[in-house]
Amino acid sequence: MVAEKVWSRCEGATAQGKLSQRELAKRAKFSVSTLVHIEKGLGNPMLNSLENLAIALGTRLSRLFELTQDRKER
Repeated sequence: MVAEKVWSRCEGATAQGKLSQRELAKRAKFSVSTLVHIEKGLGNPMLNSLENLAIALGTRLSRLFELTQDRKER
């Protein structure tokens, strides 16, 4: 569930053309393969890695874990 939320935030940024995977990985101080693993929900990224990802996405760490309005209503 958590991986799905984090993945959707990453995919949203890359799918909307805001950032390429390579640029997002660079800003988050990851390799592209690490970012892909996070997007796929593989492994368990450390909190500081998720914080770097949030900064790279221009958001707060807590926002990576928030449910969308649709999911809250279910």
